[in-house]
Amino acid sequence: MSAEGRLVLPGRFDAVIVDMDGTLIDTEPLWREAKEWIFRRHGTEFVHADHLAVFGRDDIYTADYLTRRFGLGPEERERVRREYMDAVAARFSDGIAIRPGTMELLAHLRGRVPVALASNTRRELVEIALRTTGIDRWLDAVTTSDDAEPKPAPGIYLEACRRVGVEPGRAVAIEDSPAGIVAAQAAGLTCIAVPSEMPDAVGGADLVVGSLLELLPADAEPSAA
Repeated sequence: MSAEGRLVLPGRFDAVIVDMDGTLIDTEPLWREAKEWIFRRHGTEFVHADHLAVFGRDDIYTADYLTRRFGLGPEERERVRREYMDAVAARFSDGIAIRPGTMELLAHLRGRVPVALASNTRRELVEIALRTTGIDRWLDAVTTSDDAEPKPAPGIYLEACRRVGVEPGRAVAIEDSPAGIVAAQAAGLTCIAVPSEMPDAVGGADLVVGSLLELLPADAEPSAA
């Protein structure tokens, strides 16, 4: 804790493991736009509950949900998944906003502890996002749903910790979704939530903050993106 009584990272932790979508980068609106597009394509009304139903979940889970919503058989799942992923990739390539405090926190942690990404997103999209934003230069490891069982299972977090050589109990996760919080805690990490789309659904985290900026020392230097 800092002198002000708040947590300043890295604190007692030997590694920081960070979610990507909605945590480091502001891609949740892009995921929603892709959902709205594919619902129109399949002639189905999109409602907010559809967005929340797959918030923070992997592409296979989402494709299963979409296929059922569109009244299609399971044999259509891969086609629907590909349509959806292509729509997301197009929006990622058009530009991605960075969440407040992302660059400042990553710059502050650099050289202090290893920082790894633990994302439920497929590597093909993660690479677009990291390349577009320049975040890749700050990361010591990148783990995606191509590498381990997706959240809310603990696999992605366990693999991220393994890649930076830190025991899960000595690492802290930063998340914005209920699925991510469950995954991090199941893996044995302490979990900090920075809400994005569902501010009322992160109460299970060990700590909830309003912004990544709250995890920085008061005198932290602004970082160039």
